[in-house]
Amino acid sequence: METLNELIEQFMKSCPFFKIWKKDFIDPTMSKKFLVTFDSLVKSFPALIAAGAARMTDEETRTVLAVNLYQECGEGDLHRTHYAIYRKFLSTAGIDLSDLPERPFAARWRADLFGYINDAESAGAVLGVLAAGEFLAEPALTSIYSVIYSHYPEADQEYFTKHLVLETDHVREITTILARESKDENGWENVLSGFKLGLSAWESYFNHLTEFMTAPSLIERR
Repeated sequence: METLNELIEQFMKSCPFFKIWKKDFIDPTMSKKFLVTFDSLVKSFPALIAAGAARMTDEETRTVLAVNLYQECGEGDLHRTHYAIYRKFLSTAGIDLSDLPERPFAARWRADLFGYINDAESAGAVLGVLAAGEFLAEPALTSIYSVIYSHYPEADQEYFTKHLVLETDHVREITTILARESKDENGWENVLSGFKLGLSAWESYFNHLTEFMTAPSLIERR
Protein backbone atom coordinates (compact mmCIF):
# COMPACT_ATOMS: atom_id res chain seq x y z
CA MET A 1 0.00 0.00 0.00
CA GLU A 2 2.88 2.36 0.77
CA THR A 3 4.45 1.68 -2.62
CA LEU A 4 1.20 2.28 -4.50
CA ASN A 5 0.45 5.45 -2.51
CA GLU A 6 3.93 6.73 -3.34
CA LEU A 7 3.25 6.17 -7.04
CA ILE A 8 0.00 8.13 -6.72
CA GLU A 9 1.76 10.93 -4.86
CA GLN A 10 4.41 11.15 -7.58
CA PHE A 11 1.68 11.14 -10.22
CA MET A 12 -0.21 13.99 -8.56
CA LYS A 13 2.95 16.07 -8.17
CA SER A 14 4.13 15.64 -11.77
CA CYS A 15 0.75 15.76 -13.55
CA PRO A 16 0.25 19.13 -15.34
CA PHE A 17 -3.47 19.01 -14.63
CA PHE A 18 -3.07 19.07 -10.86
CA LYS A 19 -0.37 21.73 -11.09
CA ILE A 20 -2.85 24.17 -12.63
CA TRP A 21 -6.00 22.96 -10.89
CA LYS A 22 -6.05 25.84 -8.38
CA LYS A 23 -8.84 28.22 -7.42
CA ASP A 24 -6.83 31.24 -8.56
CA PHE A 25 -6.31 29.79 -12.07
CA ILE A 26 -9.30 27.60 -12.95
CA ASP A 27 -12.26 29.69 -14.10
CA PRO A 28 -15.87 28.49 -14.51
CA THR A 29 -15.36 27.79 -18.21
CA MET A 30 -12.45 25.45 -17.49
CA SER A 31 -14.39 23.85 -14.68
CA LYS A 32 -17.31 23.17 -17.01
CA LYS A 33 -14.98 21.61 -19.59
CA PHE A 34 -13.72 19.20 -16.95
CA LEU A 35 -17.25 18.26 -15.88
CA VAL A 36 -18.44 17.69 -19.45
CA THR A 37 -15.48 15.44 -20.22
CA PHE A 38 -15.70 13.55 -16.92
CA ASP A 39 -19.24 12.50 -17.79
CA SER A 40 -17.79 9.96 -20.25
CA LEU A 41 -15.66 8.46 -17.51
CA VAL A 42 -18.38 8.20 -14.89
CA LYS A 43 -20.69 6.26 -17.21
CA SER A 44 -17.81 3.88 -18.08
CA PHE A 45 -16.86 2.83 -14.53
CA PRO A 46 -19.46 0.04 -14.08
CA ALA A 47 -18.47 -1.70 -17.32
CA LEU A 48 -14.78 -1.50 -16.40
CA ILE A 49 -15.41 -3.01 -12.97
CA ALA A 50 -17.55 -5.76 -14.53
CA ALA A 51 -14.82 -6.53 -17.07
CA GLY A 52 -12.29 -6.81 -14.26
CA ALA A 53 -14.55 -9.04 -12.18
CA ALA A 54 -15.05 -11.34 -15.17
CA ARG A 55 -11.27 -11.94 -15.29
CA MET A 56 -11.12 -13.10 -11.66
CA THR A 57 -10.97 -16.77 -10.70
CA ASP A 58 -10.84 -16.30 -6.91
CA GLU A 59 -14.36 -16.19 -5.46
CA GLU A 60 -13.55 -13.73 -2.67
CA THR A 61 -11.86 -11.33 -5.05
CA ARG A 62 -14.79 -11.50 -7.46
CA THR A 63 -17.16 -10.85 -4.56
CA VAL A 64 -15.28 -7.69 -3.53
CA LEU A 65 -15.48 -6.35 -7.07
CA ALA A 66 -19.14 -7.37 -7.35
CA VAL A 67 -19.98 -5.39 -4.21
CA ASN A 68 -18.11 -2.40 -5.64
CA LEU A 69 -20.11 -2.75 -8.85
CA TYR A 70 -23.36 -3.06 -6.88
CA GLN A 71 -22.63 0.23 -5.12
CA GLU A 72 -21.65 1.87 -8.41
CA CYS A 73 -25.02 0.81 -9.82
CA GLY A 74 -27.04 2.33 -6.98
CA GLU A 75 -27.56 -0.95 -5.12
CA GLY A 76 -30.33 -1.87 -7.54
CA ASP A 77 -31.96 1.57 -7.81
CA LEU A 78 -31.48 3.07 -11.28
CA HIS A 79 -32.14 6.52 -9.88
CA ARG A 80 -29.29 6.09 -7.40
CA THR A 81 -26.50 4.89 -9.68
CA HIS A 82 -23.36 6.95 -9.41
CA TYR A 83 -23.88 8.07 -12.99
CA ALA A 84 -27.44 9.18 -12.20
CA ILE A 85 -26.17 11.11 -9.20
CA TYR A 86 -23.46 12.71 -11.34
CA ARG A 87 -26.04 13.69 -13.95
CA LYS A 88 -28.12 15.20 -11.14
CA PHE A 89 -25.14 17.36 -10.20
CA LEU A 90 -24.77 18.51 -13.81
CA SER A 91 -28.48 19.25 -14.10
CA THR A 92 -28.60 21.28 -10.89
CA ALA A 93 -25.40 23.06 -12.00
CA GLY A 94 -27.16 24.11 -15.21
CA ILE A 95 -24.92 22.06 -17.51
CA ASP A 96 -26.62 20.51 -20.55
CA LEU A 97 -24.83 17.58 -22.20
CA SER A 98 -27.44 16.76 -24.82
CA ASP A 99 -25.56 18.33 -27.73
CA LEU A 100 -21.97 17.75 -26.61
CA PRO A 101 -20.11 14.80 -28.20
CA GLU A 102 -17.67 12.66 -26.27
CA ARG A 103 -14.11 13.95 -26.46
CA PRO A 104 -11.76 11.58 -28.38
CA PHE A 105 -9.27 11.41 -25.53
CA ALA A 106 -12.01 10.28 -23.12
CA ALA A 107 -12.91 7.48 -25.53
CA ARG A 108 -9.20 6.61 -25.75
CA TRP A 109 -8.98 6.39 -21.95
CA ARG A 110 -11.83 3.87 -21.90
CA ALA A 111 -10.44 1.84 -24.80
CA ASP A 112 -6.99 1.67 -23.23
CA LEU A 113 -8.32 0.45 -19.87
CA PHE A 114 -10.56 -2.15 -21.47
CA GLY A 115 -7.58 -3.28 -23.54
CA TYR A 116 -5.37 -3.62 -20.46
CA ILE A 117 -8.05 -5.54 -18.58
CA ASN A 118 -8.91 -7.89 -21.44
CA ASP A 119 -5.32 -8.57 -22.52
CA ALA A 120 -3.60 -8.86 -19.13
CA GLU A 121 -2.01 -12.25 -18.60
CA SER A 122 -2.84 -12.49 -14.90
CA ALA A 123 -5.56 -11.61 -12.43
CA GLY A 124 -2.97 -9.65 -10.47
CA ALA A 125 -2.31 -7.34 -13.40
CA VAL A 126 -6.05 -6.80 -13.88
CA LEU A 127 -6.42 -5.91 -10.21
CA GLY A 128 -3.48 -3.54 -10.54
CA VAL A 129 -5.18 -1.71 -13.42
CA LEU A 130 -8.38 -1.31 -11.39
CA ALA A 131 -6.46 -0.37 -8.25
CA ALA A 132 -4.78 2.55 -10.02
CA GLY A 133 -8.18 4.22 -10.39
CA GLU A 134 -9.21 3.40 -6.83
CA PHE A 135 -6.01 4.74 -5.27
CA LEU A 136 -6.14 7.86 -7.45
CA ALA A 137 -9.81 8.62 -6.84
CA GLU A 138 -9.68 10.03 -3.30
CA PRO A 139 -6.76 12.48 -3.66
CA ALA A 140 -7.80 13.46 -7.20
CA LEU A 141 -11.46 14.05 -6.33
CA THR A 142 -10.49 15.97 -3.19
CA SER A 143 -8.39 18.35 -5.27
CA ILE A 144 -10.95 18.61 -8.06
CA TYR A 145 -13.93 19.10 -5.76
CA SER A 146 -12.32 22.03 -3.93
CA VAL A 147 -12.54 24.04 -7.16
CA ILE A 148 -15.80 22.60 -8.48
CA TYR A 149 -17.68 23.53 -5.32
CA SER A 150 -16.51 27.14 -5.51
CA HIS A 151 -18.06 27.42 -8.99
CA TYR A 152 -21.25 25.44 -8.34
CA PRO A 153 -22.06 25.81 -4.62
CA GLU A 154 -25.83 25.55 -5.21
CA ALA A 155 -25.68 22.30 -7.21
CA ASP A 156 -26.47 18.91 -5.68
CA GLN A 157 -23.09 17.80 -4.30
CA GLU A 158 -23.85 14.17 -3.50
CA TYR A 159 -21.76 12.63 -6.27
CA PHE A 160 -18.56 14.16 -4.89
CA THR A 161 -19.31 13.91 -1.19
CA LYS A 162 -20.51 10.30 -1.47
CA HIS A 163 -17.48 9.26 -3.48
CA LEU A 164 -15.03 10.78 -1.05
CA VAL A 165 -16.53 8.56 1.67
CA LEU A 166 -16.80 5.39 -0.43
CA GLU A 167 -13.30 5.57 -1.89
CA THR A 168 -11.71 5.12 1.53
CA ASP A 169 -13.54 1.81 1.86
CA HIS A 170 -12.77 0.81 -1.73
CA VAL A 171 -9.04 1.36 -1.27
CA ARG A 172 -9.03 -0.71 1.91
CA GLU A 173 -10.98 -3.51 0.23
CA ILE A 174 -8.89 -3.67 -2.93
CA THR A 175 -5.67 -3.50 -0.88
CA THR A 176 -6.77 -6.66 0.93
CA ILE A 177 -7.27 -8.62 -2.29
CA LEU A 178 -4.09 -7.15 -3.80
CA ALA A 179 -2.12 -8.41 -0.80
CA ARG A 180 -3.54 -11.91 -1.23
CA GLU A 181 -2.83 -11.88 -4.95
CA SER A 182 0.74 -10.70 -4.32
CA LYS A 183 1.54 -13.84 -2.31
CA ASP A 184 1.55 -15.99 -5.43
CA GLU A 185 4.65 -16.38 -7.60
CA ASN A 186 5.29 -13.13 -9.49
CA GLY A 187 2.11 -11.82 -7.89
CA TRP A 188 3.48 -8.50 -6.74
CA GLU A 189 5.26 -7.88 -10.04
CA ASN A 190 1.98 -8.50 -11.88
CA VAL A 191 0.05 -6.16 -9.59
CA LEU A 192 2.65 -3.43 -9.92
CA SER A 193 2.80 -3.79 -13.70
CA GLY A 194 -0.98 -3.50 -13.97
CA PHE A 195 -1.04 -0.52 -11.61
CA LYS A 196 1.47 1.35 -13.75
CA LEU A 197 -0.49 0.53 -16.91
CA GLY A 198 -3.62 1.89 -15.28
CA LEU A 199 -1.81 5.08 -14.29
CA SER A 200 -0.55 5.48 -17.85
CA ALA A 201 -4.16 5.64 -19.09
CA TRP A 202 -4.99 8.25 -16.47
CA GLU A 203 -1.85 10.22 -17.31
CA SER A 204 -2.83 10.38 -20.97
CA TYR A 205 -6.37 11.42 -20.10
CA PHE A 206 -5.31 14.24 -17.75
CA ASN A 207 -2.65 15.51 -20.15
CA HIS A 208 -5.16 15.80 -22.99
CA LEU A 209 -7.74 17.26 -20.62
CA THR A 210 -5.27 19.97 -19.59
CA GLU A 211 -4.75 20.93 -23.24
CA PHE A 212 -8.51 20.93 -23.84
CA MET A 213 -9.22 23.12 -20.82
CA THR A 214 -6.44 25.67 -21.19
CA ALA A 215 -5.89 26.30 -24.91
CA PRO A 216 -9.09 28.31 -25.57
CA SER A 217 -8.68 30.24 -22.33
CA LEU A 218 -5.13 31.22 -23.23
CA ILE A 219 -6.27 32.47 -26.63
CA GLU A 220 -8.97 34.56 -25.00
CA ARG A 221 -6.46 36.17 -22.66
CA ARG A 222 -4.12 37.31 -25.45
